[in-house]
Amino acid sequence: GMGSLEAMQHGSDVLPPAAGGLVCHPMSNVPDPASEGLRARKRRATRAAIQQAALSLFLSKGYDETTTQEIARAADVSPGTLFNYFPTKEDLVADDYDPLFLDLLAARPLDEPPFVAIRKALQAGLEAVLAEDRAFLVARGRLALAAPALRAAASLDRARGAEALRAVLSSRGGLAPDAFELRVVSVLVVEALTAALEAWLEGGGEADLLALTGQALDVVEAGAGAVLSPSRP
Repeated sequence: GMGSLEAMQHGSDVLPPAAGGLVCHPMSNVPDPASEGLRARKRRATRAAIQQAALSLFLSKGYDETTTQEIARAADVSPGTLFNYFPTKEDLVADDYDPLFLDLLAARPLDEPPFVAIRKALQAGLEAVLAEDRAFLVARGRLALAAPALRAAASLDRARGAEALRAVLSSRGGLAPDAFELRVVSVLVVEALTAALEAWLEGGGEADLLALTGQALDVVEAGAGAVLSPSRP
């Protein structure tokens, strides 16, 4: 999600599994069981099993050292089935958090100030994600340092996230989608949230992520100049 893939925890290439096991079903992908058909439930279970196997192998063996064939064997599926669910290796550690957050933001009342709406949407999204996927976030963060491919994918992910955020903020009024100021604000928000997630991961996921993201947004909202030169008029 917005900057989440590149958040790194310094350490060796071979890392033990995250405490509490791996949670491999990003919250936004988990529908109401009552409204989900048998085929859909089986597909979701298969997807989760593949992702569980992949993350376990990545953490024990290393991301670059693990092949998709090994993942398929560990998940007891064919390579073709793995490819159908995850077309690229990077997709195995992807999530759907950005659409969740952006949908929550778009649903906020239009008369809310932009940063109030961002904070409330982020709080609702993080509370839901952390309840389901805390271990998934920590495990994935532990991978990124040793995986250049993940870092490259993360850079693209952040750019896409900022572009999507810019569109939502523009739709809420005020600035045109191509306004330079809105482009800068969107990038700042995404990078600030990335910094908050990195700080959270450096502490093993034990700190209050909601508080860290709130502090990060404080800096963006106040403006870098006010933070770096607080005595300036």
